Amino acid sequence: MNTDILILLPIFLPVLAGLLMLAFPAKDDRVRNTVNMIFVLINTALAFIAMTVCKEKSISIVRIYMNYGFEFKTDRAACIFGTIVASLWPFASLYSYGYMKGHERRNSFFAFFTMTYGVVMGIAFASNLLTMYVFYEMLTLVTFPLVLHPMTKKAIKAARTYLAYSLGGAAFGLIGLIFMMYLGSTGFTLGGSIPADSAASAFLLPAFVLSFCGFSVKAAMAPFSGWLIKAAVAPTPVTALLHAVAVVNAGAFACIRLIYYVYGTDILHGTWAQYLVLLMTAVTIVYGSSFAVKETHFKRRLAYSTISNLSYILFAATIMTPMGLTAAFAHMLMHSLTKICSFFCCGIVMEQTGKEYIEELSGLGRVMKKTFVCFTISSLSLIGIPLFCGFFSKWRIGLAAIDEGSPFAITGLVAILFSALLTAIYMLGIVIKAYFPMKADSGETENSAKDGAEEDPSKVIKEHSWQMLIPVICFAAGILILGAFWQPVLDFIQF
Repeated sequence: MNTDILILLPIFLPVLAGLLMLAFPAKDDRVRNTVNMIFVLINTALAFIAMTVCKEKSISIVRIYMNYGFEFKTDRAACIFGTIVASLWPFASLYSYGYMKGHERRNSFFAFFTMTYGVVMGIAFASNLLTMYVFYEMLTLVTFPLVLHPMTKKAIKAARTYLAYSLGGAAFGLIGLIFMMYLGSTGFTLGGSIPADSAASAFLLPAFVLSFCGFSVKAAMAPFSGWLIKAAVAPTPVTALLHAVAVVNAGAFACIRLIYYVYGTDILHGTWAQYLVLLMTAVTIVYGSSFAVKETHFKRRLAYSTISNLSYILFAATIMTPMGLTAAFAHMLMHSLTKICSFFCCGIVMEQTGKEYIEELSGLGRVMKKTFVCFTISSLSLIGIPLFCGFFSKWRIGLAAIDEGSPFAITGLVAILFSALLTAIYMLGIVIKAYFPMKADSGETENSAKDGAEEDPSKVIKEHSWQMLIPVICFAAGILILGAFWQPVLDFIQF
């Protein structure tokens, strides 16, 4: 087989499969889920084969204008992001089969869910700014129907907000693309691809800031994060997809590409542009954590946590050193695994109990033991407790900030330390509520359980199906394994 096609298969096969699912909807859920899972596993295998066999190999498929066209490459950054996506997607799909059982429009849901897999791999494997931008826009188009899926008033409003923010951000990103095309280079090269004679351009730094802000919309950097909270009305698999794997990571990955592979740190480091984006990420870290403490809705609290933690990644990236780049990818890996685990636990609780607010979770940890053990593990990792994987990625960010040494980097480090305290408050607050209810809460829970048993014995609270529990347990185990064997992972992402 021509190795060139190996790079393209993980990108275009899911898109084709999703289109076929729309054209020929399945009538039997079991058949559709089985075929879809087989396909997802095959695509994941193809992605890993491509990243192994085609390392640093570039392929061009279409020329649009002059030397600009669609190009793909599996360099180290592509392999790190691609590994995160390809590893988590099969588990996310399995969870979705259990979650969406009984929901309407399941065929269209899984069609767009599958297409999103291919589009995100297109962003990962993109070899130039033009290709990444096109797939970045496609990501909005394939995830918009997923946010809209419930078709409630809140979902429709959330989908419109998501579309408005995404298109607005893409417009700013387009400014950077046009500027780079004007300069004569859109390719991704570690260290930057801007021609030396263009480095003194007066428009270079303003164009960078506009592009960074545009791409950071999907990474939910303040003040562009409003869409993420409203999108929490979507089904939990979609919420996890938006908040942990695909959309937010795609935004952070695009910012990393912009800094290290388009502009280059030699041009940006020490400039007002670097200090401005450093300050914006530090503010977002505190903003997200502060609002998470105040938020009483279970899923929205996790959404605010995502806003904060995504800016950990952006902050590390804007340090603009090799240590910062390594720390950014380390936290991207940690946060993806940890946050998808916590969101999936949240989805199980909400589906099984109908409870959406934290005050309603009293005592559930004693009933839904597996779910809340996994949620506790993800909480400890997110806080940054030693021996959990979250500690190591935050530690790397701190070391990178101290090594860079500027007042803005140190300010960001202080923001991270303050955010860690707030994270302990808003995550452990959920855990404590679930395991150690107050007497009044315990009495209300027991009375409610008795009343529910009298009305309908089938309403006894219990764990969800294996399709939803297995992914959650695997993610929790992954958090512990990464915490125990962090060094090999660090060697893989070291720059």
